[in-house]
Amino acid sequence: MRIRDPKTTALIFASGKMVVTSAKSEDDSRLASRKYARTVQKPSCNVKFPIRLEGLACSHGQFSSYEPELFPGLIYRMIKPKVVLLIFVSGKIVLTGAKVCEEIYTAFNTIYTVLCEFRKP
Repeated sequence: MRIRDPKTTALIFASGKMVVTSAKSEDDSRLASRKYARTVQKPSCNVKFPIRLEGLACSHGQFSSYEPELFPGLIYRMIKPKVVLLIFVSGKIVLTGAKVCEEIYTAFNTIYTVLCEFRKP
């Protein structure tokens, strides 16, 4: 993984360890490692069942955008809490835009009941 400011490269291992290289100073290395850690910590989850995205997009058209030719996931813009969810056919979900962890839990609990309606047989 690479970032531009500070210009560094990181090796991230499955164990959770990270090696940051090509930093000009130790402070740049610390700053870069914090940026990498934030990037890796994106909240995501798996509902463990496939989802019919076309049906979800049709019935929740005012909140969702689904263009499978451009992006494989459905973009669901929740109003309250103000969170954006990327929902994939596989059942994996990425939640972004939350200010606090409580918003993530609220958004997931809200969307889970909706997703159960669009579960693939």
